[in-house]
Amino acid sequence: MMEEEIKALLDKYYEGETSLKEESRLKQLLGQCPGFEEERMFLQGLQEMTQNEPSAKAAPKSENGLGAWQKAAAIAVVFLALGWLFIEQQKRMQEEEAYNQVVDALALIQKNMEKGASSMKPLADIKYLGATNQLFNIKEIKEEKK
Repeated sequence: MMEEEIKALLDKYYEGETSLKEESRLKQLLGQCPGFEEERMFLQGLQEMTQNEPSAKAAPKSENGLGAWQKAAAIAVVFLALGWLFIEQQKRMQEEEAYNQVVDALALIQKNMEKGASSMKPLADIKYLGATNQLFNIKEIKEEKK
């Protein structure tokens, strides 16, 4: 009769359906009844494991890990490097923009110079108006008539 009760309680135990009372009854029956050596040893092992629970000590810190100040320093270096790169990029963009403005200004000056030079061409023709007086000595002729 005890063996049948032990077998029934073991089946429930392995299914995970036993209560605390049934588990204590199973331990009591296994201690009284001969046989079931494996089950008795299993339950004793579980009981020893629960008694040997680890203490609540903090895990030791690893020596290889970075300290808090080293992490903060690494983050600061990364941000400084990114900031420096951003500033350099802004300078390059400003220099390129200034260069493009100078090129546009020089192109505008050249265009206006060409316009001015083309508008001066008729004035260049006027300088030869005095050449007829020299060719024909008009002043000398006027003086001779007087």
